[in-house]
Amino acid sequence: MDKLRLEQAKALVAALESNDEEEVERWMDELTTARESTLFLELGKLTRQFHDAMMSFALDNRVIELTEKDIPDAKERLNYVISMTEQAAETTLNAIDEIMPVTDAMAVGVEDLAARWEKFLHREMPFEEFKAMSKEISEHFASSQTGLTLVQGKLNEVLMAQGFQDLTGQVIKRVIELVHDVEQNMVELIRISGKRFVPEAKAVQPEAEEHLAGAGPVVPGVDDRKGNTMASQDDVDDLLSSLGF
Repeated sequence: MDKLRLEQAKALVAALESNDEEEVERWMDELTTARESTLFLELGKLTRQFHDAMMSFALDNRVIELTEKDIPDAKERLNYVISMTEQAAETTLNAIDEIMPVTDAMAVGVEDLAARWEKFLHREMPFEEFKAMSKEISEHFASSQTGLTLVQGKLNEVLMAQGFQDLTGQVIKRVIELVHDVEQNMVELIRISGKRFVPEAKAVQPEAEEHLAGAGPVVPGVDDRKGNTMASQDDVDDLLSSLGF
């Protein structure tokens, strides 16, 4: 490069000595263009170094946050899901264990009374047997009322136990988001370290992300700030890459 510039400078001096204004102007343009090209190249390199340094700094902080806070938090969240699921299953099974004997007894009682009632309708039942059946019917009504009250209570317990699904669904969704966040940071770490990877692996959908520490729906300008930042950083990186830096 220096040898080329020296030759260009000599040619410029020769043009000046010969008073060739056209050649002087041409060599001045070439020297100026070369200088501007070199300046542009150096500026591009500095911009790339600064951009990568900023990305590396942001990534380091995020990786530390994931390691020290988010991943342990995800473990606790999943343990919570397991605990709630076990409690709901235990409540449901216990309720069934208590309900089954009651419903079985009610079924046997109804079957026996139904057969004897048919006998009564066909006038095949003596009066004394009818009196005994009437007493049994009254007792059956009382026991059925008690049994149905128990069944209703246990079914309510089962229903309440299933309420865990809404909470655990939210927890699992957040853990999935965390896994996605970890994946993106690992891909970014590979990119910064200069490794080659499949382009599809670093595709980011900012609109699908929600900040892990937040709660409730996405709020424009708040929860989606991270996604916008990632998009702008990718734009800078793409621009530098397109310029060859």
